[in-house]
Amino acid sequence: MTKKVLLSCVALFAVMLTLTSCISHPGVIQDKSKPINQNGYTVVGDEVSATECMVSIFGVPLSDLRGSAGRRMYKNALEQAPGADALIEYTTDTKVLSLPVLPIQVFWYTLTGTPVKVNQ
Repeated sequence: MTKKVLLSCVALFAVMLTLTSCISHPGVIQDKSKPINQNGYTVVGDEVSATECMVSIFGVPLSDLRGSAGRRMYKNALEQAPGADALIEYTTDTKVLSLPVLPIQVFWYTLTGTPVKVNQ
């Protein structure tokens, strides 16, 4: 390879590496899944979590025929604690991998919360 071609390849690789990114940031959805009085519930287990993934091309998310990722995460987290009918103190964490050279983004969402049984 000539020096010029090698230098061009190195420059292209540096530009691609510079444009590729990965970030992670926490986020809070809300403090409970439905209105519950302060002492109107019983904790039924340790903290539970569920994860979902979404892909976006050219900024347009590819839809999932199973419905909302948030609802699936919530349902999957509740299923981990038998007898639970709500989550309190739950948050979501988001990790994003951006590949602007191939206009693709991959999002990973993780929901974590405390399962409770609402007192009737």
